[in-house]
Amino acid sequence: MNIAKRLSTHKYFFFMLVCAAIFAWTSSSSGKVLYYDDFEDGKIDGKYEFKNHDGDWVEEDGVISQTHEAPGDHTYLVLNGGFKEPHTGLVMIRVDDWGDGDLARCGLGFRLDPGDASGYAFLIHHFLNNMEFLNDHLAWKQNDTKPPFGMVEIGTWYWMKAEISDDGFTGKIWEDGKEEPKDWLLESKLDFGNVRPESGQVGLNGGSSRGAPALTIVSFDNWAICETPEECTPDEILVVQAAGKLPTVWGTLKARY
Repeated sequence: MNIAKRLSTHKYFFFMLVCAAIFAWTSSSSGKVLYYDDFEDGKIDGKYEFKNHDGDWVEEDGVISQTHEAPGDHTYLVLNGGFKEPHTGLVMIRVDDWGDGDLARCGLGFRLDPGDASGYAFLIHHFLNNMEFLNDHLAWKQNDTKPPFGMVEIGTWYWMKAEISDDGFTGKIWEDGKEEPKDWLLESKLDFGNVRPESGQVGLNGGSSRGAPALTIVSFDNWAICETPEECTPDEILVVQAAGKLPTVWGTLKARY
């Protein structure tokens, strides 16, 4: 009888422990990382739209790539997530091919217009050693700045991160595997071109080339939208990816008891 009671007590405490772990996961991670796609299933999500030009987007080998050499100005993969501001975007980016030119560009987009997806963008622009803010078809911020590592190398993965709010726009870039810079590389008020209204729509900018010499072929991975920059870190989103399997694990454990 005592053995049965001890087993029952053990199961009860095990149950409470797992419930506490799931609660901690959902409260600490899921509520702050608002959206995440690791592009591992090889199928472009049906919720994505492609504006203002379609481009040629391919999802395979765990990444999504814009492969058209002259997709037109501009070419976004758009997510209408209804994200309230402020919010932060984070993504891994790899330039697969490049030709210098004003329409050579790629990066992160925010406040994208529901019609044509024009918005604010944090971009690698014109040259592989230049980062800049753009208000699509309205104005450049003219804050051309070299990345902290000097130049984007073709075939190398980097992290891009940006935050938007009524207070302004910020962005940074760093090499994958290196420590995230403490400070923002670019910071600006929304004072370049007419101020765009909040839309909750975000995107991946896959280029704007209409032909040579400008060329952008680019791949993305591990795209996340978060409430704050503090939650939008490589370590945080990769933990969320792993923690996302907790409900399945819990279902298996529960079946055993």
